[in-house]
Amino acid sequence: MTLVGTVITLPDPVLAELIGAAFDVAWIDLEHGALGVDAVPALAVALRAAGCRADVRLPSWSSEALPPVADAGVDGVVAPCVESADEAEAFAARLRYPPSGTRGFGPRRAGGYGRSAAASPRCTVQIESVAGVESAAAIAAAEGVDALVVGCADLSLSLGERPGVDSPRLQEAVGRVRRAARGAGVAFGIAGGADGSAGDGADLVLHSVDVRLYARGADVAATSVRRSIA
Repeated sequence: MTLVGTVITLPDPVLAELIGAAFDVAWIDLEHGALGVDAVPALAVALRAAGCRADVRLPSWSSEALPPVADAGVDGVVAPCVESADEAEAFAARLRYPPSGTRGFGPRRAGGYGRSAAASPRCTVQIESVAGVESAAAIAAAEGVDALVVGCADLSLSLGERPGVDSPRLQEAVGRVRRAARGAGVAFGIAGGADGSAGDGADLVLHSVDVRLYARGADVAATSVRRSIA
């Protein structure tokens, strides 16, 4: 079954719960927008209350935000623009405790506030550049990686294409990443894909972002009312 998700950029947990009730997965986005680490715990609690998986996208794979994000008890952590197996392995190692990783112990929400052992969050890496596509097979096979997700907008720019256009070059690159993920037995996803590149057996499709969804809903509602009273 393909999971459908979106991206959260607003800090209000009530709005996060509203979004979470409609989607399977939500990425709390620390890469773009104004969210900080301090917003993560409340958003993660709200998403879980709605039955939605809470993942956090970091500013970078090497971000210093990773330890407190992992301790916040999120379901997964996402590294943007990973371009090599070494980067993927280093990122995955930071999500796991010794001896398989380098994560430090902290009795926070992830471990029931000290009541239980904290599980390792799901490790997702994004492929968003030509270099990442070239290394996709090695990245997918890197120790600890659970999923590859193509970031179509940034990958389009890296390919010299306009974002939002499902070009043949983008389709070819997406297909290459998909084959790499399948060959390594890890999940495959699409973020920001046009209709032609979004489905086709993806395990996860990330659609739009919270502010766009709210704006679209407001626009549709206002237009509908104005038409009804015209």
